[in-house]
Amino acid sequence: MKKEWKICIAPYKLAYSILFLLLFALVRGVTLTSEIGPALMPGVAVLASVFCAETSVMDRNGQRWEIICLKPEKNRIRMIYRRWIIQAVYLYVTALAAYFTFYWQKPYRMTERTFASEYGGYAAALAGTVLFWSLISVVISNLAKSQWAGIGVSVLLWITTNSTTGERLFGRYNLFAYSFCDSMGAKWNEWAYGTLIQILLSIVFLVLISIIEKRVSK
Repeated sequence: MKKEWKICIAPYKLAYSILFLLLFALVRGVTLTSEIGPALMPGVAVLASVFCAETSVMDRNGQRWEIICLKPEKNRIRMIYRRWIIQAVYLYVTALAAYFTFYWQKPYRMTERTFASEYGGYAAALAGTVLFWSLISVVISNLAKSQWAGIGVSVLLWITTNSTTGERLFGRYNLFAYSFCDSMGAKWNEWAYGTLIQILLSIVFLVLISIIEKRVSK
């Protein structure tokens, strides 16, 4: 596991992921604590897509690929899953911590919402976001054998859903329903529909990783 950590979470990835999330707290103004999660979520989605795009293709251009090809197919697939899990857990924990970097702005909390409600909602929505956006880039990258394809498709989907058009078309079923929950007048818990869709699609992606890897490795 330690070896996989060094491979899939290089120092430069640690640096840009932390700086990226810190930048949000510096340039994105918030007045209420309930605005912190919705402000962070689109950025976390982009970060997850870019961060995990090379999970299954990082060895193809290096000398490690010749060695990896000698491993049994099941071992290669397990390696991809293991690397993805390491990256997803890292992103989730880092984004959980990034929530508190906004407190330097001294936002105030609405009296009808407790900290447990706000932060718990953010943690739940964050899980769906990290799962979906990290896995879709892994699947597309592996299918196209290029991390740039994974990033490109993810960015196009991000632009479509994280927009007023996406909000109008999908409403509470939007992938970014959590970020739009206040603006579309929905109840606080209605963003759960969008998060549930992300989780269900993530399960499909987990199955596809194994299927695609078996085909592209032949």
